[in-house]
Amino acid sequence: MRHDVPGAGAESMGAPGTTVVYTHKEGSFMRRMRVVAVTSLIAASAMVLAACGSSPGQATESNTGSSSSSPSESSSSSSGSSSSGGSETSTSATTPAAGVGEVGGSACGTPHGPYDQPSGAATGTVKAGFNELATSFNNATGHGNSTYNADPAYLMSGPGLFYYNDKSELVNNDSFGTCTLVSLDPLTVKYTIKDGVKWSDGVPVSAADIVLYWAATSGLYNTAEAKYDDNGNLLPSTGVAFDASSPGAALITSFPKIEDNGQSVTVTYSKFYVDYNVNLTVGVPAHVVAMHALKETDAAKATTDLMTLLQETLGKAKSAPADQAAQLKAVADFWNTGFDTTQMPSDPSIAIGNGAYTLTDWKKDQYMTFTANPDYNWGPKPQVKTIVWTYAPDPTAAVQSVQNGDLDIINPQATTDVAAGLKKLADQGVKTIQMDGAVYEHVDLVFDNGGPFDPKTYGGDAAKALKVRQAFLQTIPRQSIVNTLIKPLNPNAVLRQSFMLFPGQPGYDEMIKENGSAEYTDAGSDAAIAKAKQLLQEAGAKTPVKVRFMYADNNPRRAQEYQLIAASAAKAGFDVIDGKNAKWSSQLPNTAIYDASLFAWQSTSTGVGQNPPNYLCKAGSDDWGQNNFGHYCSAVVNKAMDDLNSQPDATKQMEDMVTAEKALWGDAFGTLLFQFPDIVGYNSTTVTGVSDAPLSPTFLWNYWDWKTAS
Repeated sequence: MRHDVPGAGAESMGAPGTTVVYTHKEGSFMRRMRVVAVTSLIAASAMVLAACGSSPGQATESNTGSSSSSPSESSSSSSGSSSSGGSETSTSATTPAAGVGEVGGSACGTPHGPYDQPSGAATGTVKAGFNELATSFNNATGHGNSTYNADPAYLMSGPGLFYYNDKSELVNNDSFGTCTLVSLDPLTVKYTIKDGVKWSDGVPVSAADIVLYWAATSGLYNTAEAKYDDNGNLLPSTGVAFDASSPGAALITSFPKIEDNGQSVTVTYSKFYVDYNVNLTVGVPAHVVAMHALKETDAAKATTDLMTLLQETLGKAKSAPADQAAQLKAVADFWNTGFDTTQMPSDPSIAIGNGAYTLTDWKKDQYMTFTANPDYNWGPKPQVKTIVWTYAPDPTAAVQSVQNGDLDIINPQATTDVAAGLKKLADQGVKTIQMDGAVYEHVDLVFDNGGPFDPKTYGGDAAKALKVRQAFLQTIPRQSIVNTLIKPLNPNAVLRQSFMLFPGQPGYDEMIKENGSAEYTDAGSDAAIAKAKQLLQEAGAKTPVKVRFMYADNNPRRAQEYQLIAASAAKAGFDVIDGKNAKWSSQLPNTAIYDASLFAWQSTSTGVGQNPPNYLCKAGSDDWGQNNFGHYCSAVVNKAMDDLNSQPDATKQMEDMVTAEKALWGDAFGTLLFQFPDIVGYNSTTVTGVSDAPLSPTFLWNYWDWKTAS
């Protein structure tokens, strides 16, 4: 999952395995779970801080304005379907071949087969606006797991080994490589990179790039824990502390078998992992990490030495000889922060990719320029030569930029003003795509910061702290927020009542009948306010109870949500303090400054393994779930989520999720609001082939179909 970006408000779930990314559309923020799964550049099974998406749904496009539709029912293997005006001739997955997901068949989606490539060279320029630019080329780290990092990475290294199309179908880009399910017992998968696939510096992409991704996210080499300062910055570590963690990668406890001249790697799991199909991918270039960390100048030798180091220290990191311990630490340190930057880097090696575009310019807080890679032929070739990724934080100004011709495509926070503004531009050829995305808005509480929801505040009395949490959640006017802010965009919008399933998804109706969410359906009503007052009285809490409420600054909708929540909570005896923060996403780990947070998660895959990182706690393990910022801890949830990670049976998966959700609602973990309405506006007189998709990277998913108008 990824959380949304500052100013956006959503996070997302979805890197291969269990990753979360921060997205930047509406100020929402999703941090990757410390249990992270791989991300094929699209974080297949994780959640990310999202910018402005919502639950998977059906898209509508119009040049006279569009109306949102309710989420469509999806199959058990899809998070929804969407239709768009974009071309799909070169991107539609082939009919699922026999053997996909079966022994001997594909282990990372339906193989696409040859693409219908354009006849000529890429031409023209497209200017796309987004509400935040990148902060790192490594979106697999905890602090780099965001939409605003994932989107540029998709241009530079996507679609990679696999990707999701606009119907939320997992597609194996078999021009790049293949994944073969060797065995289910033990679970064994073989990855093979095709000959000729290379990084933009000319070095071949190899099995080592997958092995490094596994090593960094597995936690098996860590001798210390990644920690952050009060501003959300990663602190220096005295030991090996990769800033990532994936439950799926952690189950690969023996060193992967590299063969076929370094182009293939086979991994064997210690036990079954439910989202193995998106658990591993090619991450940052292993040769770049090796050359910097090991201080070597030859890419091939450095990569070989890195693989030897990782093989010799697996299971021995804490007792490794001093020289190897120092090398491992250098590898972790560079992997963590060596790819971080907010402008064109002086070291070009940290900005290389393996995809259709290369980064050719980057002006801090202005724009990033991507130019088509003429050597790229291991995936769908782009038809647009240059994409200018422009910083456009203000939704209203973004619409104006489309009107003025300064931007060709925008994906701002969906508001009635934005929708109306784009509709008015229909006579200029501006088209609008509206849909429910894979992003949902939520409020999380903090359990251990000495604040109003922490048992320590009440002398260690957990029952009193629970009553205060329950009281606060009873005051949040959920339905009023939906009616006021979302229904004008989507008349069919409903409250989201499940932490793990979205409205319309198979099992959702059964889930909300059992999970306890009904207790908060009328939150904010007169009856709920009376109940909240009674709970505070029973807890003996002194009123007003101060709650520091953090959300994205410069986000109009979030500001409105805060105002509605603060006014309602005041009726019951809460003083909800305005904690709007321009750096909210990086501040999520800093619970010393807030007691409740409002943001969104974005799904990056259809896997169930994206859920545990949000709720797992440290009890009985080495780390918190990477997205469990409030440090909620439940033995019941831990057990259910641990089983979910390795549970192949769909019925038992549902049982695990129901069990966990009963505990989450019963413990007043937080509350849910709505699925994000997503909106894309583009000038069809300057660019065609634009589409949108529920999962990350949303409207970028088929950039190869874009064409500049003649």
